[in-house]
Amino acid sequence: MRAIICAVSVVAMAATGCMAAGTFPSQTHVPNDGGNANAQGGLYVRNAFILNPGHVASPAPQLALYAVLINAGRRPARLERITVEGGGLVQLAGPTFLAPNQAVGTGERPIGTVTGVGAGTVPLIFHFTGAEPVRVYTPVHPRSGQYAHLPTAPAGGPPPLVRPAILTP
Repeated sequence: MRAIICAVSVVAMAATGCMAAGTFPSQTHVPNDGGNANAQGGLYVRNAFILNPGHVASPAPQLALYAVLINAGRRPARLERITVEGGGLVQLAGPTFLAPNQAVGTGERPIGTVTGVGAGTVPLIFHFTGAEPVRVYTPVHPRSGQYAHLPTAPAGGPPPLVRPAILTP
């Protein structure tokens, strides 16, 4: 009798495991394949990447820049600018204000564009008000796979922002 119960439970566990086959975490949760860094004052750059609409070996002249910017601090912050170490230019989509305990860039709109960079990994320097500049090694991803649906340029103005009037108590 014990052998039958063991056999039935083994078959039940095997059948349950097979039903979950084909469901991978990356199907429901997009992996973080971008650059990450921590700045002073509770400011964080997460999943920063540059989107190349063409082939990675031959980047387009203007590439979309994506990043999630988080303010875990108690004071409002602003992304002043982003510079490219070694040459190149970043044009932000608009003023980027970060209220305390808020994130910017969580949607599917780039925070800016990058020109004059090659393929591989690009060191970008993020300059926030009241914090030391922070270097983020930012990969260039081709517009394929999980990135295939993303826009290659900012459209309709800057990404969703917290307005300065909201930042003041």
